[in-house]
Formats: sequence, structure tokens, C-alpha cells
Amino acid sequence: MLRLDWSVSLRRLSIALVLGVVAMAGMTYLPMHLVHRGKGASVRQVRRGVHEWWHARDAVFGVRWSNLMLNDQPLSTPMWDGEMHGWEEPPPPPYPVAQFVRIGTLAVGWPLPTVAMRWTVTSTNQSFPVPAELDDADTSLPYAVESATTGRRGGKPQEIRLLWMGIAFNTVFYGAVLVGPLALARRLARRTAPSGTSG
Repeated sequence: MLRLDWSVSLRRLSIALVLGVVAMAGMTYLPMHLVHRGKGASVRQVRRGVHEWWHARDAVFGVRWSNLMLNDQPLSTPMWDGEMHGWEEPPPPPYPVAQFVRIGTLAVGWPLPTVAMRWTVTSTNQSFPVPAELDDADTSLPYAVESATTGRRGGKPQEIRLLWMGIAFNTVFYGAVLVGPLALARRLARRTAPSGTSG
């Protein structure tokens, strides 16, 4: 009959949880310090109800950038078109009465994003984020990182959200990656160790 040593199992789970949390936190903030340039954003249009947005998106290892700009004229027929991750989605209406409503969101973490930071701009006097329909270069992503870490460029984000699904997944992922091979190595070592003989 298979018997489990619960004290060992709980100890391993505790170690895996601690290591997973530490690695998850490290891989949330480390990628931001490795960014030099983006890959070049792709620009398209997405529709949410009667509202149409220009949407620019760029990503490098562990860092994702999403830039939305609301089109002035509402659609005559409600539509839902264009895939976006949950952290990219615009807030529900109503929106400020302004010529340029821009929403820039930076999500960090690997393999899944764990923190999302957002800037909302309604004035042409603010240059960050740039209008999404023009955001096809490779500079907005590092500018967003600079804003998030130093407060320069666009200033500190107005909203910071924890992405709990990413936090949970990354914690389990890193816990398994770090503890699993160690446990397997110990088990193999016990099996191959010579057993003592009595004379």
C-alpha cells in the first residue's frame, strides 16, 4: 500500500510556495530593467459596443504594452470586434468629453503578466501615451517602463492592478520548476546509494 509522509510533503509544498513567490516577484520586476527598445507596435482598430478604439500593441520578454485611443464618433450599430487581454480592456463608459481619450497600459511578469499599470490621458498637452494610431514605433514600451520606474516621461501610473491569475500561475510554475528537480534528484540519490551490510 502506498503511504505518504505528510510531514515531508507539506515541507516541500511550503518550500515550493516560498520559492515560487520569490521567483514570481523577481520575474515581475526584472524584465522591466532589461528593456532597451520594443519590437515595434502593431496598430489596428477594436470595437466595444458603440465605441471604436485605435489599439497599438507591443511586447518584449516579460513586458507588454497596450495603447488605446477613443475615436470621436460613436458607431451607429453596436459591435464587439477585436481580441484583447483582460488587462488591456478599456473601462466601461461613459468616457470623458475630450478630443483625445488615450489609455496606455503596461503589464509585466513572465510567463504570464502579474501587474498592470495604467495611464489615462484626456489632454493634447500630454505627450504620453502618444496617439495609438501613430504608435507604430519601438519607443512607447521603454517610455512606459521609464514612466513606471522613475516617474519621468508620462509620470507614475494612475492605476496599478494585481493580476491574480498570473500571480497564481507563475507561483505554481516557478515552485514546480525549482523544487521538482531537487526532489527528483534526492529520490534518485537514495535509490542509487549503496545499502549498508551487517557482518
